[in-house]
Amino acid sequence: MTGLSPHSALNPDKLPRPFSVGLSALDPKDWIVPDIHLADQLRDKGRHFAERREAVFQAEDDTLDAQAETLALLLDYLPRAYPHIYRVSGDHVTVVPAQLDLNISDYSHAPLELACRLVQDDLVIMRKGSAGYRISAAAVCFPSTWVLADKFAKPIADVHAPVPGFGPGTRTASLIDRIFDNLKAGHPVQRCNWSIYEVPDLHHPFSHSTHTRWTDTSDGFFTGTWLRAERQTLTRLPKSGDVLFTIQIVVDPVSLLMTHPDRREIAARLKGHIEGLDADELAYKGISDHREVVLSELSSLAEQGEK
Repeated sequence: MTGLSPHSALNPDKLPRPFSVGLSALDPKDWIVPDIHLADQLRDKGRHFAERREAVFQAEDDTLDAQAETLALLLDYLPRAYPHIYRVSGDHVTVVPAQLDLNISDYSHAPLELACRLVQDDLVIMRKGSAGYRISAAAVCFPSTWVLADKFAKPIADVHAPVPGFGPGTRTASLIDRIFDNLKAGHPVQRCNWSIYEVPDLHHPFSHSTHTRWTDTSDGFFTGTWLRAERQTLTRLPKSGDVLFTIQIVVDPVSLLMTHPDRREIAARLKGHIEGLDADELAYKGISDHREVVLSELSSLAEQGEK
């Protein structure tokens, strides 16, 4: 196959049951996983920071130490894990495929910005307060239908308020608080999430309450739609005690599923997930108006070749 990232969205491992926490242990050596889109995505990030920095970067004044800790961890990890991609020498950090050379000292006022410019992942620092963990610093260039200014400094339960079953007072919100409290330094965890969009744009800064991800199914599910997968990790920062949340986005056209070697498995998995969604969950995923079309086409593909 051609055109697929090695870490494609069209991957059974990236398609868990929606609206579940679904955390699993992460080997620290696999913390960051750059792929063939690294250079393009870093160039996109550079443009977002240059043109709309206030929309993609927010930080509380007392988070500089946690930001610097995040950057230091990455500057230590990246050249060890990927020496053919990352080089650090003195005050310089180089990302070879992107032909990017940056001065570390230029970002002493915002270390998290430099950290975000080095990796495909967006980076969010969560700090515990009286109302629970909140977003205290964030560099988010590729939001998936949310606006950083709307979420910044809010507790995680309020951040998740639009998500069915995840808002304040829910069992899942309490579970997430416990997970954050129990997260140990050196023992990161990961999860995946997926959505269907009608555009491949990584930068999707729209309020979920006012924006529909997918409106047109006139050509069917397998034409003009995109599967957007998120790989998320949680890491306890050992010095500050804050939690670093990373989000890596991968987007692939759903049409590639037609010839994917695992197409039957993926189609069956997606079909089962969508069949299990209630009305609120379908609406949140933007599938309410398209459910029957999607299920019909996924069913046909899942049964392809069966006698």
